[in-house]
Amino acid sequence: MNSPRFFVRDVAVTFHGFHADGDRAIVEETMTATLANGDHYANDYCFVFELRDGLIHRVREYMDTARGHRMVFDELPAQ
Repeated sequence: MNSPRFFVRDVAVTFHGFHADGDRAIVEETMTATLANGDHYANDYCFVFELRDGLIHRVREYMDTARGHRMVFDELPAQ
């Protein structure tokens, strides 16, 4: 998640929710950072953790990829 190519400083994660049911846990968060070009990055993420035998077996990550692409590659001003 923290790639030096894109996120150069001020990386912060704000958690909004933790939800668990059986062998599945969901984490909602917002990540902010300063990009290599000096612009601000902010995007919402949702992670789904699937557990097996008490260990993390699989993780899926969901985010607004179009918004992230616009902010990182400066195609449109970030809002």
